[in-house]
Amino acid sequence: MVYILHIDTSADTSSVMVCADGKPVCTETNSTLRDHATAINNMISAALASAGIAMAQLAAIAVCSGPGSYTGLRIAMATAKGICYAMDIPLLLQDRLSLLALAAIQQHPTAGYIASILVARDKEYFISIHDNKFDTILAPVHMMEEDMAEMLQNRENLHITTNAAEELFFKLKVKFCSFGQNIILDNGAWAEYAYEQYDRNGNVNIANAIPLYLKSVYTHK
Repeated sequence: MVYILHIDTSADTSSVMVCADGKPVCTETNSTLRDHATAINNMISAALASAGIAMAQLAAIAVCSGPGSYTGLRIAMATAKGICYAMDIPLLLQDRLSLLALAAIQQHPTAGYIASILVARDKEYFISIHDNKFDTILAPVHMMEEDMAEMLQNRENLHITTNAAEELFFKLKVKFCSFGQNIILDNGAWAEYAYEQYDRNGNVNIANAIPLYLKSVYTHK
């Protein structure tokens, strides 16, 4: 049995999931906003206990690498790297935009293209585009609102998954066949994808692995 520990601290809330052979076994979530550092280790311990396994039985760690909260992304990455180094197991990275696209492809099989779009700041977005075979058309990138319309035009049977308001795409005159605002990761899709990545040795170099920030951190001066 291949056990993979999944860690996601890219959003306001955090989650830890244990999967066996690409199937979710148990999930721990923390709904306290941006409390990742305090909760993460307890969540991992609780998830392992619920799965009935020891840390030593883990085959790999999968991390949602971003984009998202700058601090949150660093917490997940640092935690995962520490476990991987200590246990001598591989690190797997999957970005949030691609994971949203993967779930959308399963849920909307007639869509020709899948756009995953997350709000970065006012009139700034993180975006990726895949076709219905999950081939990458546009790798995750940071984009201004005025540039997004051209990127999304002429995409036949376009599905959009986003936390932006639907009115934005009407304003940009973007045509789409379906639209969804659920940006919670599909655990089943993520578990299967991470397992496939592990099976084909798709691990990353732990020393060089960094979160998918996509843009510089914003600080108040």
